[in-house]
Amino acid sequence: MTPSPLLLVLGAHRSGNSMLSGVMQRLGVLLPGEQIAGDQNNPEGYFEWREVVDLQERLLIDLERWWPSAQGTLPLPEDWFDHSATVEYKLRLRSLLKKESLRQKGIWAFTDPRCCRLLPIWQKLTAELNIPLKLVLVVRDPAEVVRSLIRRDGPITGMNEGRAQRIWWQHNLEVLNVCDDPQRLTLVEFSGWFEQPENQIRQLLLDLPELQPKQAQLDDALAFIKPEHRHGLDQDVVLELAPAVLRLHRRLQRRPLPRRWPSAGSLPLDQEPWPLQEELAADPGSWLALLKKWRPYPAPRAPGSLALPPGEVVLSSCGSSWLDWASHLWLQRLPLNGLAERQLSSATSGPYQLRLQSLRDTGEPELRITLNQELPSVDRAVHWLNHLRVQQWIWDPDPARVLLLRALGFPAWWLDPLTPVNGWLQQDSAVSPRCWGEHLGLAPPPKDHLIVLGAAGSTWDQALAAEEERGRQVEDLQIAYLPGWQDLRCPEPGCALAAAGWLAKACRESARLFFVQSRDHLIDVDLSALEQPAATPLLVEQPLLPEDIRAMHRGETLMALAEDRSPPLCDELFVWSIDTPPRVAVVVSSFNYEKRITTALKSVRDQSLSGLELIVVDDASQDDSAGVIKSWMETQVLEGDHPFVRLLLLRHHQNAGLAVARNTAFEAATSAWCFVLDADNRLLPEAVQACLAVAESGSECPHLAVVHPLVGMEIEGDRLDEQRSLLGGPSWQESGFVEGNIIDAMALVRRSAWRAVGGYTHLAGGWEDYDFWCKLITAGWHGLQCPRLLALYRSHRQAMTFLETGRSQRVLSRRLALRHPWLKLPLAL
Repeated sequence: MTPSPLLLVLGAHRSGNSMLSGVMQRLGVLLPGEQIAGDQNNPEGYFEWREVVDLQERLLIDLERWWPSAQGTLPLPEDWFDHSATVEYKLRLRSLLKKESLRQKGIWAFTDPRCCRLLPIWQKLTAELNIPLKLVLVVRDPAEVVRSLIRRDGPITGMNEGRAQRIWWQHNLEVLNVCDDPQRLTLVEFSGWFEQPENQIRQLLLDLPELQPKQAQLDDALAFIKPEHRHGLDQDVVLELAPAVLRLHRRLQRRPLPRRWPSAGSLPLDQEPWPLQEELAADPGSWLALLKKWRPYPAPRAPGSLALPPGEVVLSSCGSSWLDWASHLWLQRLPLNGLAERQLSSATSGPYQLRLQSLRDTGEPELRITLNQELPSVDRAVHWLNHLRVQQWIWDPDPARVLLLRALGFPAWWLDPLTPVNGWLQQDSAVSPRCWGEHLGLAPPPKDHLIVLGAAGSTWDQALAAEEERGRQVEDLQIAYLPGWQDLRCPEPGCALAAAGWLAKACRESARLFFVQSRDHLIDVDLSALEQPAATPLLVEQPLLPEDIRAMHRGETLMALAEDRSPPLCDELFVWSIDTPPRVAVVVSSFNYEKRITTALKSVRDQSLSGLELIVVDDASQDDSAGVIKSWMETQVLEGDHPFVRLLLLRHHQNAGLAVARNTAFEAATSAWCFVLDADNRLLPEAVQACLAVAESGSECPHLAVVHPLVGMEIEGDRLDEQRSLLGGPSWQESGFVEGNIIDAMALVRRSAWRAVGGYTHLAGGWEDYDFWCKLITAGWHGLQCPRLLALYRSHRQAMTFLETGRSQRVLSRRLALRHPWLKLPLAL
């Protein structure tokens, strides 16, 4: 029985492959596998088989042709078809295609722009499997493609006009050159979906007679086509396309297709070419900037595994020590055959060099291998370079560093934490209870326990003692507690090897490992090299209770804490007022912002509206925030040139969180309206006056609770990942809040509305403002937008949204979905 035909949808990135696949799916074409979900760039979805896309992405990376990079526009290496990464890819792809072809009973399709480069493999495998292959090439105006690529990929990958044109040229021309007969290629013009969608579908059905959709499917396909799907039309980006690109596009529009194609001619250069090796080595001061630039980039893996020779092998470590168990976790992931059979030479090994005993004297020079985990300081750069120059193989778990090393000319490869283990931690020195006892003073890790590594604090210690005294409940998992784990001393590599082996054994056989507030930077990286843990190890923080650990293990704490906290006692650190009643209050909450609070306060002083009361609540800061605020207020009173009629500084006796601090400020205010300001943000001069004017103009709306301005972004240099220029933007509509927050906390809030809904609720991790808006909506209140940019949100790495909220979105989403059932938050599912 002949397998069903496979439609392979080809086209350069951002050419509309997903649009065509979405239409074909609605016309009855089957799309196999788990599909890549939509995002802001493709809201309807990508319609790509994730498993195959991941395989193709990894192959191009290993061939050093990652598509959005400068190297991605180069021809594939001459030996790419027989490269070890290609061989692995072909085996896995063949297996997937064979399995899927047996399942499919009708025409099916796959799309991925990477197929343009890998088309020879698809042709070969489908021929071997007797799968009829039909090729569909999506053609889009290169100007639109270039604009769309720059907008989507420019901030992350450095995509530029020259590179984007080369990508469009390369992906289209390689398909044409590989096709045996381009005349049999089905071409689909992207613009046709928006200019004449009915004709476009009609032509598609003529080209693909296997499709026999019903009228309902045709209607569904037409409804799928929306004008907003057409990105890259912004004419503000002025482009100068290369003549060769324009010629190729014109020829692709001819019917029938011509037999000859234009030569590359003078394709535009990449505006950010790969750095020259000699210049890079001579300028170590530029390395850090390159590392930041390449942070989103992947790096290639080594081609296959290295068989260790029988002679002497020297394993060096840069940036870490062989006295650290974490280094041995990574060492077990090096693709080295025969490592488990080699004995460590304790006499000649040290903190930064392991020597493996020879199996026999071969007379050959020693093999030098390095595990690198550092970018050295400029003053150590020469020493680092000299060391690496004598290494035959270098591995590094950081892809960006690997790219830097390769740009410097070194044989460096990415150390994939999922590489099969090489047996290093299976040798007797790592798994022997005798070695654990002699080196570490530890018995074998208890099986099926929750193992807590690190001191969990006095509250934990007392609770654990009480539990032992009263007896553990039968259904409770038993806890093994090692508070001294971080204090283990490894004076020689063999001891660290034993610690790594013990940890690997514990990870495999325990119910779960918990690391308490330790090695914050290294935990995620180090533990990713562990072999197949029974349950993912967790990093936890004090304060902890044994029931917390058990609940975390069961997954019951994957929801943010929400509670309406009573305000703690507080002190009045500064009070000043005159007899004039205030018109508006500005309420500021502050915690550990002594270096930023003054900017926020100055922005309040500079308001164009007079008659303000300023209420600042310091939430038991550990720095001198309260002192800075008090001194600033005293200066305002002394100098006299300010808009205030009342100044009040309150300080909580204990930290209670952002929500409680805001509630304290609202409670202390006397004005009918309060403008909320966080201590690390600032207002523009007319913020309060303009928002109050909107509030007063809406006086006939008794349920008006909020006036919110547009909020701009002030992005500090340490937030290279932040690309927004505006925070939010939509006006207040209940439907707008259903899938996420659209209004920032910096807004003018009616104090009676705040009181009516019980104020702000504490949420562990953030989103108190989103929850507050939802409470107002549920109670029948609404907001108005002030259509002016009047506040600035300062994006920095000390901000709560960066430190906590960004990492807690899933647990926060689940909590808010429980509190407000009308929400449909994607991460709550």
